Amino acid sequence: MRVAILGMGAIGQVVARALEGRADLVRVDRTRFPLRSGEPPVDAAVVCTKTYGTPWAAGVAAALLAPDGVAVTVQNGLGNLETLAEAVGPARVSLGVIYVGARILPDGSLFATGPGRVELGRPADPAARASLEALGELLAQGGMGVSVVDDARPSVWRKLAVNAAMNPTTAIFGVTNGGLLGHPAAEPLSDALARETARVATAVGVPLSEEEVVAAWRNTAKTLGENRSSMLNDLDVGKPTEIDAINGAVVREAERAGVEAPTNEAITLLVKAVEKKV
Repeated sequence: MRVAILGMGAIGQVVARALEGRADLVRVDRTRFPLRSGEPPVDAAVVCTKTYGTPWAAGVAAALLAPDGVAVTVQNGLGNLETLAEAVGPARVSLGVIYVGARILPDGSLFATGPGRVELGRPADPAARASLEALGELLAQGGMGVSVVDDARPSVWRKLAVNAAMNPTTAIFGVTNGGLLGHPAAEPLSDALARETARVATAVGVPLSEEEVVAAWRNTAKTLGENRSSMLNDLDVGKPTEIDAINGAVVREAERAGVEAPTNEAITLLVKAVEKKV
């Protein structure tokens, strides 16, 4: 099976590690591994870029995919699926979510909390679905926990709630994931963000329990411990963050559903203000 990994950051490298020696890998990064002309088509394109790189990745996926291929997003936040669908067709896109703590260390090596776990939603097209099933089997052989489901939206929203609770608060307060626990301001703020995100998810038709998502972010913070969130790392090095696709997306979905999300709106504005200063 020929698999393209679009975006060779930490998550891309985690996926590549699981597929190494099991698939014909095409590692694509617009700065280090420019796309070559005449590339043969791939059976799957796994999008691992930051959310602001999705338009670029969607164009690459459209150019590389075989007619029966599948484009898979395992990115953070919301909106990636729609961008990919516009480029490759909605029937060939899989909405997925990955659970792993990973970052690139200063020496360029990969740190990951484990092989990771993915949940992948089945696309509508039968041929693309078969390609996804084959990809899932290879990832599982590489040590990943893999679930292929009919609808990954509940899992995407659960992870969104965790990210909305943890990423901006670690970035604003400059603490590790585990440092949120017991912090006099960050901990209650993370609780409020998680609860509000659960209410928005329920309003748009993906029922989530407030208690469930609060427990989820707290458990994630405890598990990741001294790991630094990607948003904190991005601010530290002056890169754009994914705030618009995480908390900003919660605000947009709330507006669409006719409900309010003032805590997510406020934290989005705060992170954007810090971005402009770094």
